[in-house]
Amino acid sequence: MMAKLLKKKIIIICGHYGSGKTNIAVNLAMNMRRSLSAERIALVDLDVVNPFFRSADNVNELERFGVRCIIPQFANTNADAASIPPEIYSVFDDSRDTRAIIDVGGDPAGAGVLGMFSKKIKDYNHEMIYVVNMYRPFIADVESAVDLARAIEEKSRLKVTSVINNSHIGEFTTESDILVTFDYARRISEALGVPRIANTAFIPAKGTHRINNYTKKIF
Repeated sequence: MMAKLLKKKIIIICGHYGSGKTNIAVNLAMNMRRSLSAERIALVDLDVVNPFFRSADNVNELERFGVRCIIPQFANTNADAASIPPEIYSVFDDSRDTRAIIDVGGDPAGAGVLGMFSKKIKDYNHEMIYVVNMYRPFIADVESAVDLARAIEEKSRLKVTSVINNSHIGEFTTESDILVTFDYARRISEALGVPRIANTAFIPAKGTHRINNYTKKIF
């Protein structure tokens, strides 16, 4: 899977609030930095919907690692409004050898911000990953998860191209908790007509996140 993603100019991470999009975006950015050391890696935080869990929280660690962070002006403040940073346009500058991971705000409202850049994104080899978590109440069933994906596609004017099953319940997650979600994720990917590229679980451990993959190597 990682070999496929390394060929992409732009990777979009979308899904329901709390599904684990930000953890996946941050870990993917760091792993791409390791694999593509000669190229610029940028993490674009377009999560202007949820002020509590966002890529902007990881700026210092990411920049020390060599990942450029592009975040809204008011990220991590008490301001209600968010400003789309003009730096995002550098992602589409062909004179720069930049790969970008875009962390999109949850639900259709956040996807609407992504739609502002849909025409530019379509000009490049890109991947739009839909992250699902069966233990999130509003996408706990297949039909609801598929409906949300369609709504995100409509608002963003972009199509989902793959699914990551990130079903877990934090530090209480067991292997069986994850295994029982495989059919859920399979049915979502089949309904959307796209592949399921990974099964992951992000489990808090001493203030960080550990990645466990029960089917294949992650990133």
